[in-house]
Amino acid sequence: MDLVALNDSTKEIIFVECKWKDKVNAEKIREDLKEKSKFVEWNNEKRKEFYCIIAKSFKKKTKIADVLLFDLRDMEKAFKD
Repeated sequence: MDLVALNDSTKEIIFVECKWKDKVNAEKIREDLKEKSKFVEWNNEKRKEFYCIIAKSFKKKTKIADVLLFDLRDMEKAFKD
């Protein structure tokens, strides 16, 4: 887990993992993040959890519930403007 951000007023928390590799398995990383998130003691019974994975590229970039995926192409597009 590389980054954790939280919003006290909405009780939302996001866990971020960065993998600068090609063909990252997003589903496996999400499961790892979910396990690691259990160690973060902050509004555990009330919080809404989100996950974000940033990678050079993904093995399969599909929509996964409650996960944001960003790869190199997304970063290039964001910084192009």
